[in-house]
Amino acid sequence: NNKNISHFIMEDIYKIEKRPKVEEYSNCIFFKVQSLLPEKDKEHLNKESVSFVLGDNFLITTQEQKSGHFNGVRDRIENKKGKLCSKGADYLLFRLLDAIIDNYFEVLESNIKSINNIEKRLAKADSSILREIETEKRKIMELKKIVFLIKDVTSHIERLNSKFIKKENIYYFSELKDECLMILDEIDASMQMLDGLSNLFYAIQGQRMNEIMKMLTLVSTIF
Repeated sequence: NNKNISHFIMEDIYKIEKRPKVEEYSNCIFFKVQSLLPEKDKEHLNKESVSFVLGDNFLITTQEQKSGHFNGVRDRIENKKGKLCSKGADYLLFRLLDAIIDNYFEVLESNIKSINNIEKRLAKADSSILREIETEKRKIMELKKIVFLIKDVTSHIERLNSKFIKKENIYYFSELKDECLMILDEIDASMQMLDGLSNLFYAIQGQRMNEIMKMLTLVSTIF
């Protein structure tokens, strides 16, 4: 019943909020995170906000667009698989956040494939490949910001002393935080690889220039 949900929450759901926040109310907990959808183009991440309202034995989620983030969770509920039907709304919240974080892993894997493709073409590429490197850097940095924010949310939930989060389920939110840290480590490694590719490209170009200069010097000497 939306009469039991604060009008501040209703406003926040529709507000364009860049930074996720966790807010506690007498009858619920509210927060928003950013999820990632399949890319519309190769230069930008396709983001959307997902809002969560967790209360006493209920969980409400809202999305900006249709997506398949939670198909696996929905299937488990409909077919009564696993613990979802017995461990409460806070465990369901964990499973939904876990699905979003799994999607981050998929986006990161896609970026790593693009980086590996750049590496294979680097030796014979022209300066246009630098634009590809910068595009991947921008996407990786954007992903890093999104992961940092959801890590902060999971850390906040983990520290909450709330009646809406069972003590035996707090462990699961700690797991989510660890998953975020793993992604951040992979992101840092990818950024280092991209920086290395930029440096390698300039080194290859410098070597080519040296070879051209040697050839020109040889030709001028002959003349």
